[in-house]
Amino acid sequence: MLAGTLLLAVATSLPELTATVSAAVIGNADIAIGNGLGSVIFNFLVLFLLDLYFRKHRLFLRVSDNHFHTGLLSLVLGGVAGLAIYFQSDQSYIGIGQTSWVIAAVYFIGISLISMKQRNDKKKEVEVPEKEGTMSLRKVIALFVFYAGIIFFSGSGLSISGDWMASTTGISATVVGSLLIAMATSLPDAVGVYVALRKANINLAIGAILGSNLFNIFVVTISDGFYRHGSIWAAGDSMNMWTAIVGCLLTFAILLLLKRDRTKNGFTYSLPSLLAVFSYILFTVFIL
Repeated sequence: MLAGTLLLAVATSLPELTATVSAAVIGNADIAIGNGLGSVIFNFLVLFLLDLYFRKHRLFLRVSDNHFHTGLLSLVLGGVAGLAIYFQSDQSYIGIGQTSWVIAAVYFIGISLISMKQRNDKKKEVEVPEKEGTMSLRKVIALFVFYAGIIFFSGSGLSISGDWMASTTGISATVVGSLLIAMATSLPDAVGVYVALRKANINLAIGAILGSNLFNIFVVTISDGFYRHGSIWAAGDSMNMWTAIVGCLLTFAILLLLKRDRTKNGFTYSLPSLLAVFSYILFTVFIL
């Protein structure tokens, strides 16, 4: 769970970081905010689609309740982001918007509390001997850093191309950021979750999605430091608020699913995922 929430989530979200910061540097707040918040709902779309694909295994019934705190933190951050877009407060400190300072504080405090809880839970577990044939820690770290570096540099040109697309085709920058760039930068998350679910590791998958969503909101805060026209949250279009709302609703749905321990049949198990996919389709139609 901790590997998914912190390590895998941050590594697969590096394209969102480069794309969002690049959008802030070129002065396109809608692509920056749209990419960060749009990646949240696209990540949930991937999770629910894969849950339908692996529905026979009913993986959601085997997920740990410990993810509840990560989901709750993600819900709080999404709510703060939505309120910031709605009220469009332009108050800044040291060139960074007030909302970004609040999100950064909540993010680090929340992650610290979650990590502390995980360490306490780990002490209560029985130590399992290391299996023969497993890779050494040094090799695992080297591979992790190597693949994370590839992901980081692969997302560098998306914001520039998205800004060009919005300016030349007339497509809203909010649409470009929330749908197109968010989808492209979230592909590493999709692959990571697919591999985790294929191995029936639902805790790694849920941790990766919720941790990635936390980081995706936080990267908008990072990009605020590179935006030179006031608070990036105040500069974005109000349509981004709906992206935040949908993200909060899907996060709330995950929190409810974490508390579910049984279903009557396959249809009742799959119904939440079907509704979530339908909600994403409605959001796409609405924003277009």
